[in-house]
Amino acid sequence: MVDSGGLWTPPEDELGEALQTAQVLIEEGRADEAGPYQQRVIELARERAEGHPNHYEAKHLMAATQYELAGSLNASGRHEEALAALHEAQLGYTELQDAGVLDATCFLADVRARRAMTQAHRGHGATAVLEMDGAVIAYGQLVGGEDGLKHQPDFARVLAMNALILRRYGDPALAVASADAATQLFLQLADQINESPQSLSYARYLCTATAVSADVHAAEGRMDLALEADEIGLTTADTLADSDSATDMRTLVAALVRKGKHLGSIGRLEGEACLRTAYDTDAETATRVVEELDRGLPHTLVAALENAEIKLGPFEQYHRLVALSEPAPGMTLATVSGRTDPESAAVRATELAELVRPLLTQDADAALTLGMEAHYLFAISSERESHRMRFQTATYVPIWAQLLLDISQAYFQAGRAELALDLGGWCAEVATALIPFADDNETMKELAGACYKHHGNLLAATGDLAASHHAHEAAQQLQLGR
Repeated sequence: MVDSGGLWTPPEDELGEALQTAQVLIEEGRADEAGPYQQRVIELARERAEGHPNHYEAKHLMAATQYELAGSLNASGRHEEALAALHEAQLGYTELQDAGVLDATCFLADVRARRAMTQAHRGHGATAVLEMDGAVIAYGQLVGGEDGLKHQPDFARVLAMNALILRRYGDPALAVASADAATQLFLQLADQINESPQSLSYARYLCTATAVSADVHAAEGRMDLALEADEIGLTTADTLADSDSATDMRTLVAALVRKGKHLGSIGRLEGEACLRTAYDTDAETATRVVEELDRGLPHTLVAALENAEIKLGPFEQYHRLVALSEPAPGMTLATVSGRTDPESAAVRATELAELVRPLLTQDADAALTLGMEAHYLFAISSERESHRMRFQTATYVPIWAQLLLDISQAYFQAGRAELALDLGGWCAEVATALIPFADDNETMKELAGACYKHHGNLLAATGDLAASHHAHEAAQQLQLGR
């Protein structure tokens, strides 16, 4: 829902009508229909702002509506356009913050969270995990501040989104921690949320959190916790299904499938009734959810390390790396950045990276889990501008670049082209940091060139020939020393 932040009151004219229509559609779970109304709001607000550089009300309305438009575009499968809308929203909020008329911290965190979901929709899971990590940290700081109480519902929302992304592209142990925290917070805030105009939206995020909780707890054999999450999710989804939203009905079907599968796994006959109702209601959705559950979850970090020790033999860093499964001092372990401090992150990432190449040929799934975790730690250490990543670039960045090259190639060979491309983009970006060392170090030059070339190959394979040409040209110029 568009939040004015107190800067403006919706006008009673065409702009106000378009804004209200879009908001009603979003609340009804019909975001894919809201786009044209949101675009009209942006057009009218832009007209009002033209020639008036200090018309901050209109500028805030544009930024807020661009943010909401991104959600509608995502619902329509137009993810590239959604990213462009989010970029405009970020620029707008940053301008308002720089002008001193708005504390945009929560708005910018929301932009980052929605961008994470957009990247996940595109299959760019590595970027999604890191974007959402930043959003969770930002909201965690807001909740700990003076106005913390008012931010709690949105903190729960972002935790639920974080859980969903981590379930797909990260450590399930982190995912379930985030999901359980979101569920607990939603339930604690039930009275406050039920009085909110966004109550239906929050209820949808509660269903997201309980689905992740149920999946992970069931996979780990904690069936009592899984069924508890199932019951909360099914009750909430049943209430939502009273709307005319096809999305809400699919959520109900998914909740029925989960409960049915989990009851069946412990021999409870009522599970069959849940599954039968789900298939009778929407067989396509029920089949999709069953297939998702049957695929299982990625390795946890601890499971991947255990597999690595079995396949490679004991290694000296094992216990230091297993310790990453416990939160760092002062942190809650629901994000990758909660594993350790930024300085240690680069060291632990290096130790993980050492295991990846020898493990790839023996247990690719475990190797890729360790590789992704290493990448996340390198990226967090870099984003937080740790001393090691800033001043020991020649030590750590080549390890990061080679890691990205290895796991991107492995994902591409495994048929996961979107995730391979995402990692290939990171690979090329990290390789840029090697260029200052390339003139005096042939190994650095070859590695940077290989990263650019690999990214170019992936771009070509996914149909972006113009960008592929630029990447190959950069590799060639590097090799020629220009």
